[in-house]
Amino acid sequence: MDFERPPTELERNCFYHGLPSQPKLVARSSLTPFRYNVDDPWSSDRKTLAVAGEHAIASTWNNEPSTLKHQILGILTQQNVDWQAIDILRIGYEDEEKPLIVSISVLTDTLPWKTGNQVARDCRKALVEHGLDDVHCEIKESKLVNLSSSFAVHQQDAHNYPPTYQSYMYQLSDQLGTAIASKDQPRREGTKGIYLHRIGSEPAEIFALTCRHVCYSSSEKGNRLPEENTLPSKPVIQSPEKTHNKTVHQLEIFRDKAVAAIHHAEQKQEACNVDLSSSIARLQGETNAANDMLQYFYRRTSLSSRIIGEVAYTSDYVVRTSKCLSDWCLIRLKADSHERRLSDVSNRVYIGGGDLKSRFPGREPTIIIQDLQDDQTIRIQGIVTVSELQDPRQERIVGTRGQRSGLTFGIVNNVKSVTRRVFDRELVSQECCIVADGDNASRAFTQPGNSGACVFDLAGRAVGMVTSGISRDNMLVGGDDYGLDVAVDVTYATPMEWLLADMKACGVPMEIL
Repeated sequence: MDFERPPTELERNCFYHGLPSQPKLVARSSLTPFRYNVDDPWSSDRKTLAVAGEHAIASTWNNEPSTLKHQILGILTQQNVDWQAIDILRIGYEDEEKPLIVSISVLTDTLPWKTGNQVARDCRKALVEHGLDDVHCEIKESKLVNLSSSFAVHQQDAHNYPPTYQSYMYQLSDQLGTAIASKDQPRREGTKGIYLHRIGSEPAEIFALTCRHVCYSSSEKGNRLPEENTLPSKPVIQSPEKTHNKTVHQLEIFRDKAVAAIHHAEQKQEACNVDLSSSIARLQGETNAANDMLQYFYRRTSLSSRIIGEVAYTSDYVVRTSKCLSDWCLIRLKADSHERRLSDVSNRVYIGGGDLKSRFPGREPTIIIQDLQDDQTIRIQGIVTVSELQDPRQERIVGTRGQRSGLTFGIVNNVKSVTRRVFDRELVSQECCIVADGDNASRAFTQPGNSGACVFDLAGRAVGMVTSGISRDNMLVGGDDYGLDVAVDVTYATPMEWLLADMKACGVPMEIL
């Protein structure tokens, strides 16, 4: 590639081969050769994302006022670029040293190559002026997306059901990471986040945190705050429609297969004169367990039977002093709709095993979850400060349990990302950027449906709340997207420190339960 010609169609389509959503390249400032095996695409070298780590750009970009950040934003404004996000990440081939890239995401077909090429070169010039000669600029087609997807509950503490059934019953538990939605939009699903307590209020008044966009559409404007109440409350349900129907369907299939297996075993036992009583007994136990679990869901067919609380507080979309976007919603929990008394509720996330060697095979020593409880949950207590998240000397592995992705792990980038959203006005905000762990880089850290999920570190401290991510902005030819439409390359989370400060500024001082 040279600066006088646009990338070839192959380079444009396959430059990011290996990234979860495989976005399309618009322009880049580097002349690094592009590698791709046309004859055998599956054997082609794959690209991955990695955090910036110790590099001069971290302080140059993070510390305010940032002249470099101001310059790059000015370049985008001058060229009238409809940009979505700016990430400072290492992007390169697996098992090779990855160059540091200022990665700019733009909407599909909004930036011609000629303009994009000029932007990339101007950004590169700004980087060199700041002494960052080893940093280049790349522009790709990606979209900033919110990660929402389009009762009395069962006691979960002891996990009395075998692990096979855990994923089903989890959706009826009071643990973090379950699917929720507003009752008026039961198919717009998000994730129930961390439990909070309002400072100075009654001990039994507990709130669940999620994203505003999980409960309210962008057309529903206004605040629901102590000093300004211009937005109506609404009930919130757990196990919304898609999750509820999918779980019931899966349990019915599981039960029906067990019944068919019993019938087959009984026929074989009679025809072949063999004793299969132990197998039949085991299958009968599975059938009974599935039927028992189905009853919990059958009794919650109506949406009203799944209400867990109602929206108490939420701020309109705005960027305050922390420069993060206010996209939070506090749900006041209903006292009689949870596993236990609200005074006994705690922030528990089901992990399912303390030894994570299988998840991080390349790491020594083996990664260990600290303070894992007897029921295989970790309790979230305390917070990770923003200064810790930006410390380049320490790689910070974090986890989350989203209603769509389940339990996943990633790494926090120590350089803040910048995003741009256009509502009735333009809002530019800062984000905590998370990428998949290097040994699992082909997997996304989150998926649509994870909005509101709590991000935690391995010591059991709250890092932040999942809000959005960078994903593919278009489908592949023929409509077969191979899952790329839900693949999220980069996840954005609002740090818990910023969230608590933002709530306090709104007159709602909160603390982690």
